[in-house]
Amino acid sequence: MLNVSVCVVVYNAIEHIQECLDSLMALDYPSEHCELLFVDNNSTDGTKELLQYYCEHYAHVRMVVNPIIGIAGSRNMGLKNARFDYIAFTDSDCVVPSHWLAKLVNGFEKYSREELQLAAVGGSNIPPVSKNRFYDVLDIMLDTFLGSHGSVQGRRFNKDRYVPHLPTVNVLYHKPTILRAGGFDVTFGNIGEDRDLSYRLEQLGYRLVYLTDTAVVHKLRPTWRAWLKNMYVYGKGRMWLMRKHPDKIDVMLFAPLLLLLSMALPFLSFLAPYFALPLLYFPFVFIASVVASFKRSRPGLAVPLFFLYIGTHFAYGIGQVAGILKKRDFHRNSRALVDANEERPNE
Repeated sequence: MLNVSVCVVVYNAIEHIQECLDSLMALDYPSEHCELLFVDNNSTDGTKELLQYYCEHYAHVRMVVNPIIGIAGSRNMGLKNARFDYIAFTDSDCVVPSHWLAKLVNGFEKYSREELQLAAVGGSNIPPVSKNRFYDVLDIMLDTFLGSHGSVQGRRFNKDRYVPHLPTVNVLYHKPTILRAGGFDVTFGNIGEDRDLSYRLEQLGYRLVYLTDTAVVHKLRPTWRAWLKNMYVYGKGRMWLMRKHPDKIDVMLFAPLLLLLSMALPFLSFLAPYFALPLLYFPFVFIASVVASFKRSRPGLAVPLFFLYIGTHFAYGIGQVAGILKKRDFHRNSRALVDANEERPNE
C-alpha cells in the first residue's frame, strides 16, 4: 500500500472547507498510510483556526502557512513539506468520495506496471448537480466537447485513457517526478499552472492517465456572472500557456478568439454575402444545445444551455485578448517562489 500525502491549498475557505474536511476524514484509506496536508495562505476568516483544531486532534492532519497568496507557490510548498513520495491534490471547495484515494492509488499501481514513465493519475470534477439550475446546465455543458474541448474536467468518460493533462483538482502525482520537472511555475500564479506542469512532464517523456469512477464534486462558480468572469481568467491563462509552449498551440483553442473577432464581419455583409457566415455559429450552437440536453433527458435546459455556451465562448475569447496584451506578473510571483521554498511548521 502506497503512503500518500493529500495536499489542499486553502485561503479564506470557511464557507466550504468543512465539507471538504469531512469527506477527507471519511476516506476509506488507512490513516497510517496517508497524511492530510493543508497549505493555508494566511486565512483571516477562521479557516486557519479550524485547520489548527484538526491538527491538534488528528495525528495525520498537518498544516503549513504560506503568507503569499498564490496557488502555484502554495502547491510547491506542499510538495516540499509532504512526507511521502506520492502526493494527491484536490481543492478546498471539493468533496471527494470515500473511495477516492484508494481508487487513485490502485490506478497508479496498475498503470505503473504497464507504463514505466507514469507521472500521475487523476479524474474529473463535476458540479453539485440539483443544487441549483445553473449547476444543472453547467454539468451538461462541461460534459461535451463544445463545452470543455479536450479537458477531462466535467467529463464522464466510460473507460480509462491516457490524457495530455490532469487538473490538480483531482490528481495523484509521483512527487520525485514532479520535482524533477521543476514543480509548479509560480509565474502563472493561479492560472494554468497545472496544465503547464503537464506539458513539461510530457516533454520529459512522462504519461498521465485518466481514471473512471474517481470524480470529485467541485463547487464551481455558482452564478452566471461568476462563471463568465472565471472563463475570462481561463482564456487569459490559455494565451499565457501558448506563449510559453508554442509547440502546444491547438488551433481549436483559438476558436473563441476568432469567434469574437469574426462577429464584426456580418456588418460587412452588404459588401458580400459570405461575410455573414459567422452568424451560422448561433444555429449550430443551438442545435448542439438541444442534442446535449436531450441526451441527459433534460430538454427544458436547452435554451439556458445555448446561452451558457455563447457566454462561455465569448468570455473566454475576451480573456484570450487580455492574455495577448498582458504578460504574466513575474515580479509578484517570484516572491511567492521564495516563500514557497521555505519550510514552515504547523501553526
